[in-house]
Amino acid sequence: MRLVGLLLIVGAAITLALHLLGTPEHLYEWLYDHLLSGLDVPEDPPSWGSELISAVDLVGGLAELAAGLALLAYDRLRPA
Repeated sequence: MRLVGLLLIVGAAITLALHLLGTPEHLYEWLYDHLLSGLDVPEDPPSWGSELISAVDLVGGLAELAAGLALLAYDRLRPA
């Protein structure tokens, strides 16, 4: 459980660092193309698409951080 918590925290650190450094627009466009492939969505992302992906990226990074910290806290507090 400790390993999973640490991996979640490392993943959150990478996600949040990319978000805070300003992930390049083309990465968001690549994510739009690959995450929504096969769905009935416009070929080119809408103007608000990159802001939406950026917001989801931020919320996901924070959720990942919270889950990792919760797992580490649970691992520390559980009886041996």
